[in-house]
Amino acid sequence: MEYRIENLDFDIKVIGKGKVVKTSRAFKTIPTLWSSAKKDGFMQQLIDMSWEKPKCTLESLLGVCGKEAAILDEEFIYFMGVQYDGEVPSDMKTLYIKHSTWAVFPGIANAWKHLYTEWVPMSEYELADKPCIECYYPLKHKPRNELWVPVIPK
Repeated sequence: MEYRIENLDFDIKVIGKGKVVKTSRAFKTIPTLWSSAKKDGFMQQLIDMSWEKPKCTLESLLGVCGKEAAILDEEFIYFMGVQYDGEVPSDMKTLYIKHSTWAVFPGIANAWKHLYTEWVPMSEYELADKPCIECYYPLKHKPRNELWVPVIPK
């Protein structure tokens, strides 16, 4: 499974909104959340807020999954947002993720399918107690999206 390791030496500050998602339905529910965000203008609002001075490659639409990488609960909060340093709009919340080491996988859907059953058992890393981040890049970016998984060495 293709991946790279990224070490971020700064905290990630994400501005956006969270929605409760049933873990068993996440693969169907999350695309629907993004579709609704596009229709109601929330996605464009996030795009307009994205950073002008990038610090890392997490400079696009972000989907933060729960509170830790191993999602074991029946439901979790899926937080849709962007990195942003300006004033937080009144209808949005702020989420902070401490700096960490990340295993970064191209292609979110494929990465989720193999993460827990193949990559974690065979890698030299284990999951950290921080959320995974889905990063959705602009149309011409390669790859189109990535899954950022917080890890620590075994």
